[in-house]
Amino acid sequence: MTVSQASFEARVSAPAIRLINATKRFAGLGKREVFTALDGLNINVQRGCCVALIGSNGAGKSTLLSILMGTLLLDEGSLQIDGADVSDQPSWQRAARVALVRQNPEHNVLSSLSIEENFALALMGREGVFRLRRYNRTAVRDAAREALRKFGMGLEDRLSESTGTLSGGQRQAVAMAMAAVRNPRVLLLDEHVSALDPKRAKVVAEVTEQIIRAQSMTTIMVTHDLGHALAHSDRVLMMHRGRVVMDLSGKQKSELDLAGLAASFEELVGEALPDRTILAAAS
Repeated sequence: MTVSQASFEARVSAPAIRLINATKRFAGLGKREVFTALDGLNINVQRGCCVALIGSNGAGKSTLLSILMGTLLLDEGSLQIDGADVSDQPSWQRAARVALVRQNPEHNVLSSLSIEENFALALMGREGVFRLRRYNRTAVRDAAREALRKFGMGLEDRLSESTGTLSGGQRQAVAMAMAAVRNPRVLLLDEHVSALDPKRAKVVAEVTEQIIRAQSMTTIMVTHDLGHALAHSDRVLMMHRGRVVMDLSGKQKSELDLAGLAASFEELVGEALPDRTILAAAS
């Protein structure tokens, strides 16, 4: 076996995401005050796995997403995606392999462009190009129609319309469909249905899971809704003060009792679960 073959096989067998001693700190209000947002995280995520991150505000969930996206860089430790160390890569260098769908639908599309043009940009981003240029209109429209049809909102017949005219739920459907056509190595979902009305949220969540399963996307999903986390993920990580304090999958996750979760958290951390909305959301 050659060195290049061995390197390729190592990357193929490596986890899709590997965080080793991942640490991120921020300066506090005082001159010497330091806030540790991520405290020596060690996490492996296998290819095609959907991991839900839950935890109270300030637990480190959003910081972890920013580290994965590259909008923040680690102070200590390392991050590997598909076996390649990307710890020092900024977001634009990771954009071809990592996609993010944010909570606010307005932040996921360019409202001044049509649905078709947004899809053209998404497909160009897959090739590492991040400005609109001439494109194969037939190919873009075919890809957009196929991806949008899954949401049942009729958006596949409105490709020439500006995304600025769409509702929040429609924009979020466009954003998820754009992520689908990009087919990233890693998909990041930051409370992507929490700002939608219940009916739209249910549709977007269900189609999102279909896309993830069909395309075997490795997915990290932040949510405050434990019910959503349990229903739409393979694995649930609970974060607290920059650390993972609970890691649930398989039988543990499927048999999760909410009262038991609160009791386990208190036993592990030594204090009561601070954000009761996590439990209320699933009751």
